Amino acid sequence: MFGDYYTWTYPDIPENVAQELLQLNGSLVVVGVVGRSDCDLANKMLAFGMEPPDDHTPEDGQIQCYYKPGTFSLLLHFESTYDAEISGQMIDVCIEDVDTPFDIDNFFERIRCRFVRMMLLALHVCHIVVYVENGLTFDPTLLTVFQLAKFAREQHLMQFLPQMLRETPAARISERTRLCAPRILFLFENFPGDEPKTRESVSTCEFQMEDCIYELLRRYNIVTNSSSNSLVALPNNKQFVFFNAHEELHEDKLLKAIDCLNETMYKPDLKEEQEDLEILAMAPFDGFVKPYTLPVYDKEWENLQYQEDHTLWNFLQRHVQDALVGCFDAGSFQQHAQQGPFQLLNSQEWHDCMATMHKLLVENAKDPDYETSNEEYKLFLKNFDEDLNYEKKFWAHLCELGLKKGIAAYKNAAPANYGTATHRQLLADATLAFEEEGRGPQAQAALEKLAAICHKHWEDGRQQCELLSLRSHPCTLPKNMPHEKHNSGVIHISTCNCGRTQGRREDPFNLRQANYEFYEHIAQMCNLCVKVKQYQFPIFEPSVSDYRAAAFEAAFPLLNTGKSGAPQDEDAGEDEAEEEEGQERELPTKKQLQNTTGNCCSHPLSPTFGSDLNMSIAGFGASLKEAQASSDQLSKSEKNTTSSGTSSADTENELVVELQEPAKKEAREDVGPTDAVSTSTTEYLPGLVHTVSNFGLLPLFPSWSLACVGPSSIYSHNTGLQEHFQSGFLSGANFLLPWDVQLRLVHALKQQYQQQHHGKKQQRWKKQGDRLSLKIFVGMEYECSRGHRFMMCAPDRVLRGGADIERDTCSKVVHNNMPLYYPCPCRSQKNFLAQLMRIHVVTPKAPVNIIVDPKVCVGRYTFTLGSILPPRLSQSAYWIIRLPYVYQGDDVLIAPPDQLDPDYPLAGGYLLPGMFGVVETDPTLDLNEPGMMGASAGGNFTRI
Repeated sequence: MFGDYYTWTYPDIPENVAQELLQLNGSLVVVGVVGRSDCDLANKMLAFGMEPPDDHTPEDGQIQCYYKPGTFSLLLHFESTYDAEISGQMIDVCIEDVDTPFDIDNFFERIRCRFVRMMLLALHVCHIVVYVENGLTFDPTLLTVFQLAKFAREQHLMQFLPQMLRETPAARISERTRLCAPRILFLFENFPGDEPKTRESVSTCEFQMEDCIYELLRRYNIVTNSSSNSLVALPNNKQFVFFNAHEELHEDKLLKAIDCLNETMYKPDLKEEQEDLEILAMAPFDGFVKPYTLPVYDKEWENLQYQEDHTLWNFLQRHVQDALVGCFDAGSFQQHAQQGPFQLLNSQEWHDCMATMHKLLVENAKDPDYETSNEEYKLFLKNFDEDLNYEKKFWAHLCELGLKKGIAAYKNAAPANYGTATHRQLLADATLAFEEEGRGPQAQAALEKLAAICHKHWEDGRQQCELLSLRSHPCTLPKNMPHEKHNSGVIHISTCNCGRTQGRREDPFNLRQANYEFYEHIAQMCNLCVKVKQYQFPIFEPSVSDYRAAAFEAAFPLLNTGKSGAPQDEDAGEDEAEEEEGQERELPTKKQLQNTTGNCCSHPLSPTFGSDLNMSIAGFGASLKEAQASSDQLSKSEKNTTSSGTSSADTENELVVELQEPAKKEAREDVGPTDAVSTSTTEYLPGLVHTVSNFGLLPLFPSWSLACVGPSSIYSHNTGLQEHFQSGFLSGANFLLPWDVQLRLVHALKQQYQQQHHGKKQQRWKKQGDRLSLKIFVGMEYECSRGHRFMMCAPDRVLRGGADIERDTCSKVVHNNMPLYYPCPCRSQKNFLAQLMRIHVVTPKAPVNIIVDPKVCVGRYTFTLGSILPPRLSQSAYWIIRLPYVYQGDDVLIAPPDQLDPDYPLAGGYLLPGMFGVVETDPTLDLNEPGMMGASAGGNFTRI
């Protein structure tokens, strides 16, 4: 006993209470109280004047029973996840579980599913259900709860409950599965604070709320005119909404105690004064003259009486009386008598029914190992939460629509074959199409599925090979179909070796296609290439059938210096010393490249440049000490020249050439240029020849070309290179640069040269005593992938016409690092890079030969022609040196840069200065013969 009512936790009913309930016989009306609460005890019974014991602990699914003696109603307080205390406990459990990440959507789904389960139990074991709302307005989410409860009852409970209840004590309700269509009442614990708490105001709020709730329940078919189709019922012409306007629920007990203390301390003194006693003695009865309370008017008396009568208990008892007299109606606002099922049980029968329904709907659902032979009931226990998760189904449906739309967008736009870039773009477009429909927490999983389906569609015979070409373009042929030759679909315009014919070339995928096969193919279409005389570069000649590419140490590629032990001349020794020093700066920094650009060269110039030295022509391979000594002689020579009255302009570009005796020449004729070098016949060099590659390894094919395209007379400095001879040049950039080189002959056999050249017209050289003035024409040609060709007049300047050609213009290109790549001046939206592809040389008709030894520094490699001795160019001829189209080290391809940094022009590579040399003409060699054209220079020569 707790006050004037009994309270206990189901199913532990006290014996005395059970006896009192049995005395009611078949007049027990069960009232269920469900809804929301904010207090610590999860108590929603305060409006009924009841509360649980002080040691009560709220739990999900717990049912607290209340019975007031003398009444016919048993109140069941259902504690559920809609109580703030219980939901807070669930949040704490989820947070403490570190193994499972907290999913807010899944958490609220669990809260709602458990509340729907308790609501179903209340709707099947109660005659009246009171929903408690602590807000001021109707919660629209309750409609979702009613819809889910109706769905679960019609789709699940009605499938197994009639059969399973036949063999239980609840057999009396087996066909109907519930006592009746329970009447739903709504309790709002709070009243709007800005509204007056008068009878008219409270009644207005209640009537307006009833109209709103009735309209919503009818719209969503929660309440219908048929008891079999109605989840709940509303009373006919009776109030079913109650606003608690006059009683403060869940008040703070501490604040209430303080108010009582203040009222006691400041209570007015009611003791009468002495003067009033005489007046009171004349009154016919006590209190006639001076009342102790203020007068009460009729209106105020009516409001006081309304406050006393407007209680939740009185509101509930009116509906209980309807149940006792059998006036429950299954539909809403029906005018005819109740025809639907309605049954009142005694306490024992109800208790048996309650135990059965509680076990079927609540207890068995908590046991994951519960076994049953009823398949419908098994599906109910297994899929109840999943079936009620309508948001998940809704989002899944949207994601399915978005997935179909995305797949269709991808497949409709996909070509027959496409690469990774196109696949990514199509997938991005498909993702945008998916996002037009797909929403919700399942969208990420749906996007992953979309990507997997699109990727599978791509790989199903539509994927391109995508092997990158040497110019970084992917192959566009199908990957799964065999193809002997890759094709990227990119076409370049390139020029043949002689420069006369331009043709379309496919994007190369190997070094042989890039540097050899194209030029051999276009030479067959060029009527000049078949006539020119080519320099034959040494190539690999196998002696076995299973020859292979040489293997290199990947980690230490520069350790293979290629010293075979064969005798090398001083020239080669100096080159090795210079290259070893150069490898320390394989990847020059930006500052170093800027410094070398300002100093006009990356390697020290020959000590014979710009001097009047008295030295032998063996100076090309001078050691460092010899170079220092030559520098000393240079300063002395300059002083002597100045004192003798010769201007510095006369000695500029002047070289000293010591002519040898014929007997000495004959002594050297017995020594071949390649006798001391042994080459491998089983292993070939996979890349290009560079300064640190093994001299015993040769490439399979030449990547360079050196050809004499005709006599020197075919070039006119007034008109430049004509289109019929050299096609594709930009206007004004088709001139070669004149280069005046001064030679001084030491120990010259004057009579021999006078007799040899007596009566012949001197061309591009003048003899002034023992001095020769040579005029050489040089052109550094660049070519872009669109076939545009142009000459450079400086490392950072394109030739713009004859006005750009000055006296020392050629010195800027032959004595400076020339960049391997330079932006093409052609107008285009895309900035094409032009590559240094050819070096034009017009040799003079003089008693000397020009020697060429170009070296291109790309990355950590310095590539050379691959000849042991540099080739000798014939006199009075037009020579063209074609550089490699693609550079490859031992096993590393060096791709051209995508774009060139203006402040770092030499980053992509550069041509080293000092590639030209001069040597005395050997009368024993006839360079006009095809076999001797461009023969290697025997002996030593002087670098220009």
